[in-house]
Amino acid sequence: MRWNFFVSILSLGWFLSCNQVNPRDELLFTLISGLNPVSSTSTSVSVSSSAKINVSSTSVLLKYGTPQNFGISLVKLPTANVTASFTFTNTKLTVDGSATSPSPTVLTFTPSNYNVVQTISLNSITQILDSSSLTITVTSADPFYNTSGAVSISHQNIYMAYTGNSFIFQNAVAAPTLTPSITFVITNCSVTPSLPTGLSLNASNCVISGTPTSGTQPATSYAVTATNGTDSDTHNISIQIEPTVYKVFITAATFNGNLQGAAADGPAGADLKCNADTNKPSTGTYKAMLTTDGGARVACTSDNCSGGVGENTDWVFQSGRIYIRASDSASLLSPNAAGILPADSSDNFTTNPYSLNHSFDSGTTKEYWTGFAQSNYWQTATQETENTCNNWTINVGPSPTSDGGRVGASNSTNYSAFRNGSGRSCASSYYLVCVEY
Repeated sequence: MRWNFFVSILSLGWFLSCNQVNPRDELLFTLISGLNPVSSTSTSVSVSSSAKINVSSTSVLLKYGTPQNFGISLVKLPTANVTASFTFTNTKLTVDGSATSPSPTVLTFTPSNYNVVQTISLNSITQILDSSSLTITVTSADPFYNTSGAVSISHQNIYMAYTGNSFIFQNAVAAPTLTPSITFVITNCSVTPSLPTGLSLNASNCVISGTPTSGTQPATSYAVTATNGTDSDTHNISIQIEPTVYKVFITAATFNGNLQGAAADGPAGADLKCNADTNKPSTGTYKAMLTTDGGARVACTSDNCSGGVGENTDWVFQSGRIYIRASDSASLLSPNAAGILPADSSDNFTTNPYSLNHSFDSGTTKEYWTGFAQSNYWQTATQETENTCNNWTINVGPSPTSDGGRVGASNSTNYSAFRNGSGRSCASSYYLVCVEY
């Protein structure tokens, strides 16, 4: 049997599309007032008197992280108990906290409570603009109540964030443009307090750009708020301005374990690759952040450089310098007197203020050659010569692969940024981390 009816939705905004309900969805009847209205404007449904189920909405807008109650009740007195179960896209939605589809939640209506609204809690688990559906199936010994229908779900994430939380810009040098990720349509962006002289905020997209000219400034907090008049999100960032900063980047190209090329040794060859890479900033000279067991480039010869800076050989980081991520000026590190960040037995940097403030890359996870030991922190891995691919001069083997070159991970802010897991084949290709000196 077909039931013809129409849905009339007034001013629900850009994100909510409420099409005429499929006539096959017999259960969709009328909105129940007072249950998380999808907008402040009136919403009504006009249907045939033969519809069977009351629902709180025929089209639901779910905002990520904000559960919403959804209510149903029966239209008329049943002659037997009626059960309602729910089927949904389980990678996008939970019902009463469960991602199992159909949900274990089953609502039961009896002749004594058929017109009492019962609710389920809907929660979006996808962080992107998306859509899904919730199918409600009712069954009963009363033949009138054996039907099903679908409710459309629109998913939205009210979220705005930059690629980092703390940024360090160089005075009188054009700052990298900071473009945030915004998952909802906005009409305005504002910042409190005002940005440093020379920097500006684009009110339409929250992009920060410009050249700071106010001299040095300690880390200062700024609240950037994106809004569309109804929804808004704020990201707190800090901005520091220094006379000199040193940049760090991950190469665009990948390389096997033979980094030497025409250079005298592996580290020197890696340096040439850094300075020829397309990700290299327009200014500065760079060295590759790796170590060798041949002594050409060494951070420490004891755990955490207990002997001090004298253990360094051609090491890339130096005390007193401020290192930033070249792509966005996110704060990375200011090393101790030995040019390192002391690590504890859990691989964390717990000696204040010597920490890795952001990972080396803000995008997808990358691995890069380093050659560091796993627990003898900042020392060269020397169990096998292939741990540094024979001082970064071979591109074969070893067997087993776990004896191969050591790598770090770009998404980490602990010691695994310098040593991540077991060895990698020297025949495989990985990135390099390049440090300005």
